[in-house]
Amino acid sequence: MRRPEYFHAHRVMKTWFSDEVFLLNANDEAEVLEFGDLLLLNKDAILINVGLRTTESSVKSIRNLLFQIGFSEIGLIDLPRRADTLHLDMYCNVANQDLMISKRFLKYYPVRIWTESGSRFEMYEEFIARHGFEIYWIDEYDPSPDLNFFHVNPETMLISTKANKRMLRKHPKLKNKNLIEVDVAELEKGGGGIRCMTLPLRRKPNEY
Repeated sequence: MRRPEYFHAHRVMKTWFSDEVFLLNANDEAEVLEFGDLLLLNKDAILINVGLRTTESSVKSIRNLLFQIGFSEIGLIDLPRRADTLHLDMYCNVANQDLMISKRFLKYYPVRIWTESGSRFEMYEEFIARHGFEIYWIDEYDPSPDLNFFHVNPETMLISTKANKRMLRKHPKLKNKNLIEVDVAELEKGGGGIRCMTLPLRRKPNEY
């Protein structure tokens, strides 16, 4: 049911960007690959959930492209396929250049790591820590608004009006963040959140 969205979005993108910038046919072999299932950790590593919405075959179809543009590791995690947690950014999210907010049970999940030379497994906590992140574990949360936030620059986050601001402010690395609230209550009824419903098109190199 989502394919019409992709078709119309691609037509718009083609009018906005050149063929060198927007690779229209790069995902011809992909089934479904959605932004909410993808977290850029740094210039070397990317974490992708192959779950309810994004398929492993879709990631395989762009694997070589990801290596070509500079990533050395692609981490794959397969999280529970539930309607209330559709995407990776409902389980964890990059909250600062060196801080990841995660539901605590993720520490029990393995991550399959693809490199150009092969693959191996690491536990989630080890993989995230090895790439320079402290993990802020949380035990109580509302799946969509509390973790589904979006950075517009390193100091400013867009959050749902229903997000738990107290939880965010509780960590010392987040207490001075500029939090801009956006009312996305009607959209959240569909099971998504502010990040997985946002498509960032241009970002500065020093922003995450």
